[in-house]
Amino acid sequence: MKFRLTLIGALIASAVLAGCAGGSDDAPAAAAAGTTTLTPTRTIIMVWDGLRPDSVNATDTPNLYALRQSGVNFSDNHSTYPTFTMMNSSSFATGSFPKTSGFYGNTFWTPPQGSANTIPAGNGASGSAQDYQDPVFTEDYAVLATLNTYYGGQLLLVKSLFATAQAAGLTTATIGKSGAAYLQDLGQGGVFLDENTVQPRSLATELQNSGIALPANVVKNYSGADAVTLASSNGNPTARAGYITFNTTAYDPNGTLTVAARDSADTTQGAPEDAANKYMLSVYTQYILPKKKPMLSLIWFRTPDNVEHGYGPGTANMKAGLRSQDARLGELIAALRANGMDNSTNLVVVSDHGHSSVSGPLSLYPLRAITPSASLPNGTAVNGSTSGTSAASLGAVNANGYSFSGDVRSADLLTYRGFNAYDGSGCSTSAMYGLDANGNPTLPVKTDANGALCGTVNTKYQAISATKTSNPTARFTVPAPGSLPANGIVVAANGGSDYFYVPSHDAATVQNLVKVLQQREEYGAIFVDSRYGSIPGTLTMAQANLENGKRQNNGQPDVVVSFNWDADTSIQGMPGIEFESVGGQRGMHGSFGIADVHNTLIANGPSFQGGLTLTTPTGNVDVAPTVAYLLGLSMPQADGRVINEALVTPASKSQPNVAASTVSSSAASGLAFELPTDLTGATKDASLAAGTYTINMAVKDLSVDGKTYRYFDYAKAVRK
Repeated sequence: MKFRLTLIGALIASAVLAGCAGGSDDAPAAAAAGTTTLTPTRTIIMVWDGLRPDSVNATDTPNLYALRQSGVNFSDNHSTYPTFTMMNSSSFATGSFPKTSGFYGNTFWTPPQGSANTIPAGNGASGSAQDYQDPVFTEDYAVLATLNTYYGGQLLLVKSLFATAQAAGLTTATIGKSGAAYLQDLGQGGVFLDENTVQPRSLATELQNSGIALPANVVKNYSGADAVTLASSNGNPTARAGYITFNTTAYDPNGTLTVAARDSADTTQGAPEDAANKYMLSVYTQYILPKKKPMLSLIWFRTPDNVEHGYGPGTANMKAGLRSQDARLGELIAALRANGMDNSTNLVVVSDHGHSSVSGPLSLYPLRAITPSASLPNGTAVNGSTSGTSAASLGAVNANGYSFSGDVRSADLLTYRGFNAYDGSGCSTSAMYGLDANGNPTLPVKTDANGALCGTVNTKYQAISATKTSNPTARFTVPAPGSLPANGIVVAANGGSDYFYVPSHDAATVQNLVKVLQQREEYGAIFVDSRYGSIPGTLTMAQANLENGKRQNNGQPDVVVSFNWDADTSIQGMPGIEFESVGGQRGMHGSFGIADVHNTLIANGPSFQGGLTLTTPTGNVDVAPTVAYLLGLSMPQADGRVINEALVTPASKSQPNVAASTVSSSAASGLAFELPTDLTGATKDASLAAGTYTINMAVKDLSVDGKTYRYFDYAKAVRK
């Protein structure tokens, strides 16, 4: 369905100006200089998770395309590295990098080792006990609430945009993706609805009294006198189907054991979260917007990211996700118009990061066809989406096909090389470990007949460490606190980058770890805590805004590495590939690659100029301070800036100066580079005979009003 759209950009001339407020801690910084500022203007931030700028077009995203044409297109916007959802959620919340916010999502490790140390304890959104012994995934409101308590109410070390607005007496609302939306309002001072719950408790009552269904898991959030009883007709409005998969024997040399692969040829599922997103937006447009009239809202949906992960950028279901999300934007604009708010509301559409296809080099792992299923998947429908296993099959090498490579398990590679490494997961399989041109698997699937490797008999696994002659293993769960072996390493496997924790802080262990990462061609740029001094072929975490003194021994990794990426290789017409920490995904982000770092930012409304393509660099850290300014507030602790050059009434009319440069590491030498096709490391890359490794990090420094802001374009490992 297409929506007729009144272009908000045409209404810019209706902006109302007022004199600045004085004397308040929340007054705009520009007020001190005596300049004028906008009257607080209602602003809605809409996050399109994982939206690549090159996915915005008149066919798949007509509403967003029109919004961009008539508003401001920020053509050089930057995601915060590592380019994960929760890392950028914290940047949207605080306008800051991890060096200031102290937050390290998506997955990080909380418990320091030692018999006297405690670890967090609490349930997840589903009501089940959450494991904090292993690295924890933070896309869960209940996990974030537990961690915030664990950190004494200081999970975010600086005041957020939403807390700033609430302190000024403004009504706020957040809805959408679990975890990412909740982090915006940790203090629970506003109206909140995500895929699992509703807050405050009174809102749940209001919605039920209005005949509006609630997320099914809301009953897990309240107990005793506050317990919620769902209506018999409530259903599960935020349920979404899992990805469509097919089984292949390609990873078993004997042609018997199967591994599940994502069916990227599927065209039946569309966006499995379409109904959930439509439900949440309807609650916002039909009740929260007209009844609560929030001055600040954030709407965050997991589209198109969810379908990009499952099927890859450029695929049919991914494009269905674009159309789904664009329909939600159309519904939002229609609701603003219906409530007479379209002339007085700013819309800021932003993505947390870009997205890449998961793949190793095509010279080693050529793309392969998938023969489409002739029948529907075998699962039941979930909120209108198909589910289950299809009858698709793996085809021959085909340049227009799909990747079956790119997965890396760091804990496995390190354990094979003699480290005590753990990532919190047991035995697993993946159809993305790699098939060469002849169909030979890089890591064959096997069965643990007696349970010695996996703990359960007849469990399938893929692990190079299972081939060790001494202490073979295929599972890498973290030992209990106080039991980690000397110089052990805990890996928080995140996707396009991995975090490495070395609780002993042993310098030799870190140096040996770095050498392995440099020699394995799956890995890219390496960043190390400054406490370890100068290690050849690395940059410090401080140089990427990743070091935080309060988190150095309690949440901050010792080493962060981006997986290797290639911006020029295309799959399904979309440029950008990267390796990922094992997960069987077809699409991923989190790396320091161009396709992940360069994301979408579009703004439209009375506060913004019209028909402008802004070429000066901007970043996700700039969104919060800019929105704060539009609300008549300020965020002096933010690392980002007010993007004045996009505004009708800027806080400052100074013109920024931009200088591009490259930050390079020293060179590591004497290395023997190991091909991804041989996980033992025995097969060296003869084309890289010099044995040197360096890092080039491309940056842009923007200087304005006596301050300099650094934006990161990419960081690339250079092997020779």
